[in-house]
Amino acid sequence: MTIFFLVIGVIIGWNKITEMPPHQPQTSQNIRGVWMTHVGNAFYAYTGQLDDVFHQLSRLNFNRVYVGVYNDGVSYSTKVSFRNHLTSLSLINPLNQAIKQGQRQGLKIYAWYEYGLMLNPTDPIAKRHPDWLLGQGKVVNNFVWLDPQNSEVQKHFIQLFTEVAYLYPDLFGIQLDDHWSVPREFGNYAESLTTLTQKISQTIKKIHPNWIISLSPNPPQFAYSKYSQDWLNWVRQGYINEVIVQVYRPTSDRVRETLSSSGLREASRYVPVAAGLFTGFVKKNVWQLQSLAEIKKQIDVIKNWDYGYCLFTYEYTFSFMRPAFTNTKESFFN
Repeated sequence: MTIFFLVIGVIIGWNKITEMPPHQPQTSQNIRGVWMTHVGNAFYAYTGQLDDVFHQLSRLNFNRVYVGVYNDGVSYSTKVSFRNHLTSLSLINPLNQAIKQGQRQGLKIYAWYEYGLMLNPTDPIAKRHPDWLLGQGKVVNNFVWLDPQNSEVQKHFIQLFTEVAYLYPDLFGIQLDDHWSVPREFGNYAESLTTLTQKISQTIKKIHPNWIISLSPNPPQFAYSKYSQDWLNWVRQGYINEVIVQVYRPTSDRVRETLSSSGLREASRYVPVAAGLFTGFVKKNVWQLQSLAEIKKQIDVIKNWDYGYCLFTYEYTFSFMRPAFTNTKESFFN
């Protein structure tokens, strides 16, 4: 254990010596964001590369990074969860590192709560609190789902968001996504989801009135009919301050077709908006990536509509997970 902490200390010291210079991206009213998973954030923080990553993004004129902090009932940023893996080593806190390096590089850092109301069936929360689950723990889309009407579930999330607000005041805001929802297999939970979202919004705004509450949903018709997520209503009511609609499509033509029904035009009357674009993932053990040329085409389509854009994810677009990525990246995205 002593050797381990010595190694960590050496990494921290070396990172400080070799730290990249500060940089400010070009000023833009449009969102130019990227999602970074909790695994990626922790990897770059622990290896001392996070400043390089954020310097790169800043030079590419990105202005927002949505950092994963909550997955499958596990909080990587607070002590509310039953499991708290990545902050157990007190020398390095990945979210603190993201905030620090983000400030140096002119990036706005959000805490992204990816899993929302869904849990793995074997999760400790699901095991300890079966009464918190919808449909007596019925599995839908490979997950069990928390009941937004349950008062203890509401307290759990209020505590979760309250704690992150106090622990990380320099965040620019938080982000919920398409999993802040309830599958329609359980019935229509639109009203209760709206009530819970209102409570979360009010809780956060009491602590940090200027924080942005971002949402990354699916297009509104699909979100409402399949997942009871009445997000355009949340925008109109002022519970949400920013929207990034997931327009995950394989081609630029499909992206163009989807934009008209994406809800972005109506949402843009109230809040800043962007289209989320898919850049790659692993599915059934098969590696799938959008080509860089296709990503650029999709970005150009979004720009023609004068919307912002956000890429899912950093790891699939810029890192070693895309071996073909070369030093042409800066001219590619500018």
